[in-house]
Amino acid sequence: MTRKKYHISLLIYTTSSTLLFLFFIALNGRAQNVDNREESNFNYYDENEVQYTNRVYDESIKTVLTYIKGSELESPIISLSGEDQIVLRFDDLKEDFREMHYEFIHCSWDWKPSDLQPMDYQEGYNSDIIFNYDFSFNTVRNYTHYYLEFPNKRINLTRSGNYIIKVYADGNADDLILTSRFMVMETKAMVNAVVHPSNVVSDREYNQEIDIEVTLGNINTTNPYRDIELVVLQNQRWDNMITNVKPNFIKNEKLTYNYQGQLDFAGGNEFRFFDAKSLRYRSEEVEEVRFENDTYEIILAPDWSKAFKKYTFENDINGKFLIKNDDMSDPHLESDYVTVHFQFPVEAMLGNGDLYLMGQLSDWQLKKTHRMKFNADNLSYEISLFLKQGYYNYAYVWRFTKSKKSSSEFTDGNHSETENDYLILVYFKDQSNFSDRLIGVEKLNSLN
Repeated sequence: MTRKKYHISLLIYTTSSTLLFLFFIALNGRAQNVDNREESNFNYYDENEVQYTNRVYDESIKTVLTYIKGSELESPIISLSGEDQIVLRFDDLKEDFREMHYEFIHCSWDWKPSDLQPMDYQEGYNSDIIFNYDFSFNTVRNYTHYYLEFPNKRINLTRSGNYIIKVYADGNADDLILTSRFMVMETKAMVNAVVHPSNVVSDREYNQEIDIEVTLGNINTTNPYRDIELVVLQNQRWDNMITNVKPNFIKNEKLTYNYQGQLDFAGGNEFRFFDAKSLRYRSEEVEEVRFENDTYEIILAPDWSKAFKKYTFENDINGKFLIKNDDMSDPHLESDYVTVHFQFPVEAMLGNGDLYLMGQLSDWQLKKTHRMKFNADNLSYEISLFLKQGYYNYAYVWRFTKSKKSSSEFTDGNHSETENDYLILVYFKDQSNFSDRLIGVEKLNSLN
């Protein structure tokens, strides 16, 4: 992170490690994210209106998963001409069964509804029913598990680009259940990229920089600055994606994006984790497993700040989670729901902002449901979440009161050595067919 002058308003220390923290509250410089990053909407939305993002509208809906069939950790991106399918899974904790319907909405490169009508981007039905569902068994908390694979014989997609799948209950399109993002790509552009420590001297130990070259091939454009959009994501996160970057060099069909500082991501740290694949024993990072008031509970070990500790590599799944069960044969139907207690100790209540739990478990959003509360008796920030058994990664981030951006600098620190996944998306704003086509995709890792 660039070392500008900060007003230091709070000094934090931990007696267990005698480590001194300088935590900046009022900023005169930038926080973790740079100006061209998408800002979280902080749940400032009408719950009765469709949001073109990953969103759950009904509090009884849990554990929404969208991934490529056979690859649970992969981004939900399929080829327009391929045979891959995307899987959607979710649980409904309501006692009464509900018939779930779904439809697709085509979006622009920046996730706004496109001008296309369903007949322009799909074949078959305009909407359909999720026919595959099962009831949980061998669980304390009962739920209905829904499962869908798409595209399928009833609805096929015919255009590339960004999509959301919209799910609603009992045939009422206004009874929203969830929306989830996915993408359909064409292999038209070749994308080459490398990750390295930032070229900004003051950021070199903390940030990772992406250098990108795009070869357009047979894409016909006379103005790449206008017609080509580049989007870069770190660990499938939409909250800190980089957009609105134009090539700084063009030669024939090759676009070069090689900026100092403009394609920089804070390196962050390896994600924290807990293992809840079994409720019969305490796994690493779990202090206690108990059964009270007809509910399983997991008490996690306190998570102290790692901000000024030396970087140490640890295997993680980059903020995601997997539904697994060591004791049952079908993890999606036989895994129970557990109240998991998180704790982040501090020496005093932190002012001018809030601490959030972040990861796929929060849809990579600063949700009110994932905002932690300060416990003055324990001198810690705490939160309890109702989660399905599995293996989870997560992180703590701080949001300043007057900012929509978050930072992990004081909770976990930033290191240019950190292992991160990156996803590069290249869109062509095709004026001839009134849509933004996804023409190139590249996945890379900071260690490769």
